[in-house]
Amino acid sequence: MGWMWGEGLGATKSSSKSSKHTYTSFQDPIYGDFGLRDEQNAICLYLKFHAKLYNFNLNGTDIASELADLTSPHVNITGRCALSNELRKSSQIQAVWKVHDRRKLLYFKFEENFVKTLSHQVDELRWQLKKVVYTESFGSKLFSSIIQILEKFLENSIRFESANDTNVMSAPLRQKFVCKDRLNISLHNPDPEYKDIVLEFLPEVDVQPVNTGYGYGSNVYVCERTRRRTLAESFQSRMTIFSGVVLGTSSVGAMVAYSLRRHFLPSRQQFYNSLQ
Repeated sequence: MGWMWGEGLGATKSSSKSSKHTYTSFQDPIYGDFGLRDEQNAICLYLKFHAKLYNFNLNGTDIASELADLTSPHVNITGRCALSNELRKSSQIQAVWKVHDRRKLLYFKFEENFVKTLSHQVDELRWQLKKVVYTESFGSKLFSSIIQILEKFLENSIRFESANDTNVMSAPLRQKFVCKDRLNISLHNPDPEYKDIVLEFLPEVDVQPVNTGYGYGSNVYVCERTRRRTLAESFQSRMTIFSGVVLGTSSVGAMVAYSLRRHFLPSRQQFYNSLQ
């Protein structure tokens, strides 16, 4: 992951090079998507989401939250796409922006891997969000070389990253991941003095980091959380309809029984007539 530091700090254009391949970033604040294009201008890494960062490292009980809008033109996007001839495809993307005197960096790494799914309980070859890194550096002094920038960044920075077993996003190969619910990832710093930073993906999340050339956008994998919620809402709706049908049928049955009793029991009919 060493390439990440050099590109993130030294990039002044919306393109990056990796293994003799050039990738150009795209950002659409209106539609809310961003990612990378290859040399043929084809989308090779596609992301659509907004994110919030929750910082618990303040004095007292205050929590700082920041909306990370990676579609903003003030955010610099660089990275590399997965190659078609890679044995195990891997793509990476990072976003760098400044808030006052702080430079902030978000890094995402996607890999093809064997993942155990909840529905099948077997290892399945899928792509997954393998690593997330968040870094803050302090100070806005200008330096004459990239080496000086890198040294100063490492000296005055703090880094939080996800655990190795993170499996918040994954989908079968050649499918994009769609989620209409919030997703959270805890980012850790090895120093026990620091509390976790929580990265929250806001719905709707739409991600396809690899295999974008094969039926791009046509095959959709809906996340487990959204599927469970949708199923529960559907079941609740059906139960409401069923209860209404039962109640309506019971009411009609009671009215029919009342009419039959008046018709077939004369003594009862006289009694009912005397009450009217």
